Amino acid sequence: MSDLRLEAAVGLVLRIGVAASAVCLAAGLGLSMLPSAAGPAHFLLNAGLIILMATPVGRVVISVGEYALERDWLFVVLTTIVLCELAAGVFAAVR
Repeated sequence: MSDLRLEAAVGLVLRIGVAASAVCLAAGLGLSMLPSAAGPAHFLLNAGLIILMATPVGRVVISVGEYALERDWLFVVLTTIVLCELAAGVFAAVR
């Protein structure tokens, strides 16, 4: 039963992330065609890309939480390592 809960939680995060990203990107693209709305268009396009890139991170965070609830400590450690690697990649990219 817990596998189904994990799959449902991960699926929800992925659906919400992709939908929110698509809305931001579509709105930003539409606004970019108006010369007076360059600022909001730029913000929405950036927000859409950031949400899209953050969606897999959210998936890993949900997985860590679900595995902790199941007390599956091996997978908690492994997914935490993956989360740390993702964080290190973001940190390196920002620097």
